[in-house]
Amino acid sequence: MKQLIHSGAAFSAPFLFVLLVGWQQSVLAESSPVRVESRTMDDAAELPFRAPISDDPEMAGIEREYQMQLLQQEVQELRGLVETLQHELAELRAREEERYLELDARFQDVRRMVGSGTVGTAISDSEIEAATVDSTEAGAGPTEKKLYDTALELIRNRQYDQAITQLKSVIEQYPEGVFAANAYYWLGEVYAAKPEPDYEQARQALTQVITFFPQHRKVPDAAFKLGKVYHLMGDCERATELLNQVSAQHSGKSVARLAETYLKDKVSCEN
Repeated sequence: MKQLIHSGAAFSAPFLFVLLVGWQQSVLAESSPVRVESRTMDDAAELPFRAPISDDPEMAGIEREYQMQLLQQEVQELRGLVETLQHELAELRAREEERYLELDARFQDVRRMVGSGTVGTAISDSEIEAATVDSTEAGAGPTEKKLYDTALELIRNRQYDQAITQLKSVIEQYPEGVFAANAYYWLGEVYAAKPEPDYEQARQALTQVITFFPQHRKVPDAAFKLGKVYHLMGDCERATELLNQVSAQHSGKSVARLAETYLKDKVSCEN
């Protein structure tokens, strides 16, 4: 640039002005402490990729619908789990309540036997209350249930002759009914508990429970009461055999302990 100026070359003033400005910018760029680098295509390739934001309302709607379906499915699964837990809890409570009623009935029976010194043929109120709970069993028609509940009420009031008639009505009208086994059981109980007991009729009724309803839950109780009836009839060997069977077959249950207690305290087959 200096050589061109000193050489005296003939240039127009505008041309010299542009040339001078370009030279000053070049000098300033070289002496500037801030270095400006140009960005090449290779540098651009190193930038992170960002997916374009979709502004399509139809795609956004599909995505929202999919998320809602997932949420609804999770809610349904949770509801099913809650219903299962509630059902299991209800069953557990029902079993515990039934076990409590059974234990209470056995306790009352034992206390009556020990306190009065009798053979325990009387029907306790707790036994009748437990039978009232039995009358809620599913599958019974309203007429059958009404007949059975009326019989229990008569037993509760110690109206034994009327109770026998009512229990026989349950059996005659509903021989395959829900309460048939229970009716035979209570028939045996009532015949033995009457002021003038009829042990033979009691024996026949209790035998019906064991023979024709072997899977019914009243069978252990019927076998225990039948053992007591045989003892009261004077058949000590048969009574001992039955009570020992109850103790062995239902070990750990309250009815087994009752049989063992009765054998120990009441039964003596010595001639």
